[in-house]
Amino acid sequence: MKKNNEKGFLLAEAIVVGVFVLSLFVFLFVNVVPLVGKYEEYEKYDTIDGVYNANMVRAMIMEDDNMNKILELGSEIYKAYTPEVLCNNLVKKNYCKVLLGKSYLNVKKVYVTWYRLESNTGVGNGIKKAAKEPKNSIEFDRATSDYIDSLDSFSTPAGDTYKKYHRLIIQYDDDSFANIEVKVSEG
Repeated sequence: MKKNNEKGFLLAEAIVVGVFVLSLFVFLFVNVVPLVGKYEEYEKYDTIDGVYNANMVRAMIMEDDNMNKILELGSEIYKAYTPEVLCNNLVKKNYCKVLLGKSYLNVKKVYVTWYRLESNTGVGNGIKKAAKEPKNSIEFDRATSDYIDSLDSFSTPAGDTYKKYHRLIIQYDDDSFANIEVKVSEG
């Protein structure tokens, strides 16, 4: 009959179990919260429908006689087009207005930028830095800036190959996004 020592053992057992359960909750929290954030990102960024629609926009631009006018960046880091401005620069204006309009793709903005997002030789710091600058807040709202920041910056092969590829970033009216590459020249 050793009843005087059982209270101490019960307290130690409760502390051990409490620490174990607490560490289990911390482990789950640390590993699940980032997954929820990634899920929300995947829900809006580069969905299958979004990329398919971006391919339709790319095809429309590539088939137009004014393709070079739209895709030429020169020394600029990016060009931003509203659907109205983009369609007014294309030969097939009516087709463009229907495709990008409210009844079909619901495009809010189209960005043309270099394929490399950080920087290009002689082209400044890239669209990733430009999207974060306060002076560009008119062209890049927070959703656009967050999307551009989430994109991977794949490097292109050595040499002048980076000049051959641009990236179209499409922002839809529901603030979902898609991007697709565009080969702008063969030479």
